[in-house]
Amino acid sequence: MAGRKRAQTDGRPEKLWVTSGEVARALNMTDAAIRRWAREGLLEAIKTPGGQYRFRREALSDLTKARQAPKARPKTSRAGTR
Repeated sequence: MAGRKRAQTDGRPEKLWVTSGEVARALNMTDAAIRRWAREGLLEAIKTPGGQYRFRREALSDLTKARQAPKARPKTSRAGTR
């Protein structure tokens, strides 16, 4: 399953699955942290017969967008008002 590819519009094949190293580089994290997330079920992955993790490229794209989204700031009360 990890080697399955589909054609892009420009004729080059698109990788559907990426390695933990590719995910780590995209998220500026360590490879070990990505593998830990996969083991703990925090990041959806498949495991190859050789024991390596593979992640859907689409899920990586979604996660990258979520990490780049601005974080909401908590509302704070003003001093002296009730």
